[in-house]
Amino acid sequence: MAELPDIPGYRLLKVLKQSKRSRTFLAEQTSLARQVALKVMSEEFFNEPILRQRFVDEGKSAARLNHPNVLAVFDIGSAGGYPFIATEFVPGGTLRDSLQEPMEPVDALRIAKELASALEYAHSQGVVHRDIKPSNILFRADGAAVLSDLGILKAQSVSVSMQMGSPHYMSPEQIEGQVGDGRADLYSLGVVLFEMLTGRPPFDADDPFIVVGKHLSEPIPRLSESLAIYQPLIDRTLAKKPEDRFASAKEMVVSLDGYLEPTTLRYVRTKDAQKPAVPARAEPPAPKAVTPILDIAPRVQEVTQPSGPPTMQQPVITAPLPAAQRNLAARQTPVPRSTPKNNPTRALKRMAIVLAVLAVLGWGAYKMLKGAGTNDPVASPPPKSQLIATQGQMGADFSKAERLVQEGKFFEPKGDNALDLYRDLEKRPDGAERAKAGIRRLGESIARMVEGKLDAGDTPGAKAILVRALTHLTDDPSLLQVQKKIAAQK
Repeated sequence: MAELPDIPGYRLLKVLKQSKRSRTFLAEQTSLARQVALKVMSEEFFNEPILRQRFVDEGKSAARLNHPNVLAVFDIGSAGGYPFIATEFVPGGTLRDSLQEPMEPVDALRIAKELASALEYAHSQGVVHRDIKPSNILFRADGAAVLSDLGILKAQSVSVSMQMGSPHYMSPEQIEGQVGDGRADLYSLGVVLFEMLTGRPPFDADDPFIVVGKHLSEPIPRLSESLAIYQPLIDRTLAKKPEDRFASAKEMVVSLDGYLEPTTLRYVRTKDAQKPAVPARAEPPAPKAVTPILDIAPRVQEVTQPSGPPTMQQPVITAPLPAAQRNLAARQTPVPRSTPKNNPTRALKRMAIVLAVLAVLGWGAYKMLKGAGTNDPVASPPPKSQLIATQGQMGADFSKAERLVQEGKFFEPKGDNALDLYRDLEKRPDGAERAKAGIRRLGESIARMVEGKLDAGDTPGAKAILVRALTHLTDDPSLLQVQKKIAAQK
């Protein structure tokens, strides 16, 4: 490990975290005799003026944020060539340390709500995080979640080298090279929430190329049956398009509140009552006898419904009459006689049901007999002229697909690109094999384009094209061969 830097005013105690671009130390700020986390830029980036300036500028941006769930920045400066940022020291470790197994849903939702609240505040101040992940989420001694690294040292461009963001937590728009807004942070927070609930990220693979491809094209995973109540929340946060997600972090906080706020029932008990009685039915059967247990039936004072997912409607419970009045009413109420077996109303209902069933069966038999008297359209082959016309149209579609490949319309625009047309032709019995061959040629064309970018020295451009192609052609041999070639260059 490199020699400890000398930062005047701070005594470095130990390394807390180390990455390619920086090291974070536990340090003592001597002037105030307090412990801080001191983040120091790595020596290899000293000669990168853009990165050095961004380190300071974005540190200043984070320093003006004052929120209980945002890591507080105390000091920013440079000493001996080392740019540094001093923040509060949070002793509870990171979320990454805690994610050894699925968390209790109530804990996962609470942490997500605290982080969404932090993002709501940061976004209102014009600060977007762009790299939310478990290692950037810390915990105070009381368990409160704290968001750290608010935009510090994030590159402005995106390539497969993952210079901005982390593959498992990046939003689709970040992967495609867009700067994105606060909704990109909400997507990343949704990934973290999914991982807290299940113990694994929603899109996973050993190869980062495959991971980002899944973010772009794979459907949102389904939660287990025991967690299915949270599926709408996951679907909203992990929507591929930003406009389909929560419009703001505040909206996400409100939704999380709905899952966290429980239904509350408060009872006013009588002197003798120790437990709430079972709620009465709307239409109780006629009482056979009055029992003393009715004297201790509770009354509901307040019923509060949650603001989140709908629950079953609570029954209405009315206060019981005094015992003397109930006994009087019981003596005056005649005991109802049993319903006669030959109830004409019940007989009419049964007859109506039988007639309805007979009508349905009769209609089905009529349709079968009518169909039997006509020629089966499947059995009758189409006219020869119709076959010729169909084959001619198929030939025209294949010609169009090849033309779209030559024009570079591989996957866009939707409905008018080579892959969509080949996929459609692949469904036709007479065109399946030819369409598969066309898709193979499409992969070969893109592979040649990627290799051309590599030969020209444009490795980021080559990687970007390859990632995009692999999201649509995940098993294409030509593209996988080029991917291995790029990996071997590292």
